Amino acid sequence: MLGIEDEFVERSFEEMEEDMKRLAEESQRLKEEASELLRRSDDLRRRSIDLRPEDPAAAEEMWQESEELRVESREMVRLAVDSALQAGDIKHRIEIHDQIVAAVDRADEIWKGAIRAGRP
Repeated sequence: MLGIEDEFVERSFEEMEEDMKRLAEESQRLKEEASELLRRSDDLRRRSIDLRPEDPAAAEEMWQESEELRVESREMVRLAVDSALQAGDIKHRIEIHDQIVAAVDRADEIWKGAIRAGRP
C-alpha cells in the first residue's frame, strides 16, 4: 500500500511541475499576444489620425477598432498575470515540498547518528 501512495505522490509532484511550466509558458504567450495587439492598436490609431481629414467616419471606425484591440490586450495581460500567479503558487508548493523532504531527511540522519552513538 505504501508503494502505491509513494507513486501517487511522486506522480502528483511531477504533474505539478508540468502544470507550473505550462502556466509559465501560457503567461509568456499571452504577454506576447497582448504586445502584438497593442502594436496593431497603435498602428490603427496612427492611420485613423491620418485618415480623419479625408474620411472622418472611416477614421472613427478605425479608432473604435483600435480601442477594441486595447481592451482585448488588457484582458490578455490580466490572463497572463493570472497564469503567472498560478505558476508561482505551484512553484511555492513545490519549494515547500522540497523543504519538508529536506527536513525529514535531516531528521532521519540525526536519528541514525544517535542510534550509532548509542543514544536512542
